[in-house]
Amino acid sequence: MDFRHDQDTIIVGENLKELKEHGDFEYPVGVYDVNLKNMYMEMVRWHWHDEVEFIYVEKGSGIFCISEETYELSQGEGMFINKGVLHSVQMTAGGKENNCLYTSIVFHPSLLFGYGQTKLSSDYLNPILTSSSMAALPLKSDTIYDITMLEMLRRIIHVNREHQFCYELYTKDYLIRIWILMLESRQEEFEAIPKSKEHRVNMDEVRAKEAIRFIEEHYTEPISLDDIAASIHVSKSECCRCIKRCMKMTPFEYLMKHRIYVAAGLLCDPDCNDSIAELASKVGFNSSSYFNKLFRKYLKCTPTQYKARQLSRS
Repeated sequence: MDFRHDQDTIIVGENLKELKEHGDFEYPVGVYDVNLKNMYMEMVRWHWHDEVEFIYVEKGSGIFCISEETYELSQGEGMFINKGVLHSVQMTAGGKENNCLYTSIVFHPSLLFGYGQTKLSSDYLNPILTSSSMAALPLKSDTIYDITMLEMLRRIIHVNREHQFCYELYTKDYLIRIWILMLESRQEEFEAIPKSKEHRVNMDEVRAKEAIRFIEEHYTEPISLDDIAASIHVSKSECCRCIKRCMKMTPFEYLMKHRIYVAAGLLCDPDCNDSIAELASKVGFNSSSYFNKLFRKYLKCTPTQYKARQLSRS
């Protein structure tokens, strides 16, 4: 069982897939306390994973960007995020004062009905995992379903924090109850879906993930929008539209943010003695002044100030 406080960052691989394993084969569950203010750049970067995730907001409020939708969640509210769905979290307006403390419960779907295709997984797991309307589900206490699911999330958090006797069994029990409630709340919709049909294919997400993989493989090079669009075989305008719909930013904005993200990571290395110009060039900028401008925009300080701050913490 993994219960961790104040993650500094989300480690992702190609096309933004999270690399961390959540739990283990016997108990594929991770439960994490997240203090958004302590996160790198005060946000949870865009990522996705093969596991399902539930969010419960403990204090304050945050902006949860789930694929093409954006939700503001406050204390006592929660969210279901389906497997394979791009998502990120950021501060709300005035977030520096309010902050956002939330708990993330990440688990592999096999926990519910085991591995492989069984009748139970076909009838009760796949309808949610493959539903085009279930990329995410906000839990706002608007219905008895929401109220009950939020209570189940609080119980999961409690038994995992306290390492209560049989906490693994309690967790599985509460998650199955939540799953039943999600099925019951959309029973007519799910009963109308052919059991064998997997239909949750979001082409915007597919293209966005491939475009991001291209950007992260070539960010040190002078790549253009033409290059990014060609990598996913669409026009420049369609490339911009699909990434904007999925990630609320243009391909160019993501490229710039990724370059600054990498540069900030290099500055955390005490052995990094590059000048600002050398660092800017290393991450793909041909102008150190523009690099400095974007660094201040995203991290609210200069690269020199950022390096000094990180070294003082080590």
